[in-house]
Amino acid sequence: MDTLEKLKTTRRREQELERLSPFELKDNLIKLAEPEKVKKMASQMLNAGRGNPNWISTIPREAFFTLGKFGTEECRRVMNDPSGIAGIPEQKGIGKRFQAFLRENKEMPGTDLLKKLFQYGIKEKGFSADAFAMELAEGVIGDQYPTPDRMLRHTESIVHDYLMQEMCNTATHTESYDLFAVEGGTAAICYIFDSLMENGLLKKGIK
Repeated sequence: MDTLEKLKTTRRREQELERLSPFELKDNLIKLAEPEKVKKMASQMLNAGRGNPNWISTIPREAFFTLGKFGTEECRRVMNDPSGIAGIPEQKGIGKRFQAFLRENKEMPGTDLLKKLFQYGIKEKGFSADAFAMELAEGVIGDQYPTPDRMLRHTESIVHDYLMQEMCNTATHTESYDLFAVEGGTAAICYIFDSLMENGLLKKGIK
């Protein structure tokens, strides 16, 4: 029996699938797509569903961990107690120190992405080198949590560019948006409906 035969299902089974939630349906479709032939090709099949369960993107993670090293060094530069306590990053001159860090650690994974990211902010967005590097350092260290209570200023501007590129016609789209980052799609839906309820735009029981 070939793979297509194994994937065939009954109308009754189709009706059962129609009643499933999107996540349950996704799990069932994965099971249908996993005959022995497909299992042998697992190294080639990337599951792009919720959570990316069988693969990761390495380059941004490497850049994140390398940025963490810079952030930690900046904290130790301010105060370095032998007990393991450090200070918080200092903004004055941090842009030049970040560029020096990237040059001195060019063999570290993710450094090339960090260099391109920083140059994009400086050359394309016109950011202050010190202000941008400070945001990167404090962002990766997380020393100011839970402030600010919205997206970081430089980060929001870059994410806005990305969304315009992926979701709009960047060449002709001039409108700008305020962005509100949340934990994920489900949280976004909850916050939207909570806001609509609190502002009287939706009432309990409306479908």
